[in-house]
Amino acid sequence: MTTEMMHMPYTPKLFSLTHFIRCLILFSLLPNIATAVSMEDSRKLYSQASEALKAEKSDVYFQLKAKLTAYPLYPYLEQQELQHNFDKVTQHHIDLYTEQYNELPPVYILQQKWLRYLASKKRWKQYATAYISSPIKSELYQCHYRNSLLKTAQPKSAIKNISALWNTGHSISKACDEVFNYWTTQSSGPSSVLAFQRFWKSVGNDNIALARYLNRFLTTKQQQVTERLFQVSKDPSLIKNPKFLPGDTLASRKTYLYGLNKLSKKNPLSAAQIWIKQRTKLSFNFEEQQKLNLNIARRLSYRADETTDQLLGELNIFADEEIHNLRFNLALTKQNWQKVHQLIDELTPESQLQERWTYWKTISASHIKGLKPVYSDAFVKLSNQRSYYGLLASRTLQSRFRLNPQQDKVTELSLQELAASPAMRRMHELYQLNSLYLARREWNQLTRSFDKAQLRTAATVVHRWGWHNMAIAGIAKAKFWDDISLRFPMPYSDIFDKLAGDYKIDTNWARAVARQESAYQPYARSRVGARGLMQLMPKTAQSTAKRNDISYKGVSDLYQPETNINLGVAYLAEMQKKFEGNQVLATAAYNAGPHRVKKWLKQRGELPTDIWIEMIPFKETRKYVMSVMAYHAIYRTLAGQPSHILEGQTAFRIALKDSTSAQQAERLRNFIQTNSATTLTQ
Repeated sequence: MTTEMMHMPYTPKLFSLTHFIRCLILFSLLPNIATAVSMEDSRKLYSQASEALKAEKSDVYFQLKAKLTAYPLYPYLEQQELQHNFDKVTQHHIDLYTEQYNELPPVYILQQKWLRYLASKKRWKQYATAYISSPIKSELYQCHYRNSLLKTAQPKSAIKNISALWNTGHSISKACDEVFNYWTTQSSGPSSVLAFQRFWKSVGNDNIALARYLNRFLTTKQQQVTERLFQVSKDPSLIKNPKFLPGDTLASRKTYLYGLNKLSKKNPLSAAQIWIKQRTKLSFNFEEQQKLNLNIARRLSYRADETTDQLLGELNIFADEEIHNLRFNLALTKQNWQKVHQLIDELTPESQLQERWTYWKTISASHIKGLKPVYSDAFVKLSNQRSYYGLLASRTLQSRFRLNPQQDKVTELSLQELAASPAMRRMHELYQLNSLYLARREWNQLTRSFDKAQLRTAATVVHRWGWHNMAIAGIAKAKFWDDISLRFPMPYSDIFDKLAGDYKIDTNWARAVARQESAYQPYARSRVGARGLMQLMPKTAQSTAKRNDISYKGVSDLYQPETNINLGVAYLAEMQKKFEGNQVLATAAYNAGPHRVKKWLKQRGELPTDIWIEMIPFKETRKYVMSVMAYHAIYRTLAGQPSHILEGQTAFRIALKDSTSAQQAERLRNFIQTNSATTLTQ
């Protein structure tokens, strides 16, 4: 696209036409000296040009722009210019930009912002044209499009096929309110049949507020049916009366499902007993049955008693792995090793090959027969794996934890070729300018069709830049699990070493936490508001800073690596002290809070370390602790230090204490072969 095509039809905001033309002439006369300056200089010029554009300094902007035509981010600069001048831009300019930079990420960004701008300014005729030519068709933009048709005297087109948009189980964007209102007041509106369908969809999504709204569209007869649902919503115990919901109808089934699910939150035992009797009497489909089976099973397991295992078994009519796992956890908590072994045996042979089941089946065998895991070939093989269960197995066998690193490397030629590609050059500049959101968009678009080898090459390139979290994500997507250098980098080593030393904690433990929390992304922010390398919540950071006399001015400080690591290490040290040096408990507390860890310790009583970790109620925290323990072992091994650092007794150590025949190794081999020849022996 030429300069004239880009700029002559419109003028920059707040500038006179004469002033604008003078800038264009100056721009056309300036030589293209982008190749004569370094990339670092161009980067500075780009930032200056962006600031000049925002400040309405057109002379400065066009002078700087003239020097950047060969700069990788020139398309982004033009996108900013168009966006800055939306009040003077036409669809023609957007189409020209789209045509020239087709497939580049800024095209989608520009189109999205253009649609939002037109809707905000109620330029409905232009919006309709822009919507048709763009690939953006999500609910919000579709609502605006229908409004644009309504506002431009095309009501029939505005409500054409609108029932498909309306008939959903969630609340629709308020942008659709006007066109929906027209549909319901000036046209036929939703039929009672359609409204009845949407009513039960909303109930299925537990959106009772929406269901109440939809009730107005129903017939009197239909409302008599839905009234039972509203009664059950207030009092789920009504579901206990088999005569309350007559017949095998859609309404009866949906009300049963809703009511039993709600009842199970307060009384899972009662809900389980009713459901087991009722589920075969009505024609519930597989998905409905399985969803309620799971919900009730989960809630039962939170309040386990002597009847829980039997009820879980009766709920698990579809051999669901999650419900089976709940039974396993219950047996493991009670250290009922015969039951543990039996439940693992009931899994498919393929499932039993998973590391977790290999570990626990061998441990259960050591308890049942008092025999040594060293004589299980599968357990020995597990001890050679670089994983959490591999760490446990190697600790059990008192063998060396192995890294098993990938030996082959990506060739320098392939790295250079990819690094020189236009997309990778744009990505690099965005990374250098800390525009990580845009850099990620470039990454996603570039690597969308990459094979494993190409992904590994791309991950290696960004690793060399220092963009470690993207390198880690890329190498994981490529499934090159043994590329240790990419998966476990060691940035900020001086900071970690100094601060860990100051607070007297293991530097590799702190590094493992940072690796799990953010994969070394200084600007990471979680959905709940945790920030920075070690993902600290602002309140935690503030209180930790106060207790440890650490300089902390506000939330923005959490994006400074040294400050974030300082606060994170200090908090880890506090958790280690609070839990008497136990890194497993301290790690769990760092993720879930010390109050929860204390609660879990009180609920579970004294358990072996490996069982306690398995029983952490929060799936996120359980996986978190397992990952940090494995990463800790990896970083210690890389540092040439012993890796077996799990505190406390494991289930196997207790088995050794209790066993009277721990030396009878041959019996272990026979026992395992008899019970699961394909699972634990080769």
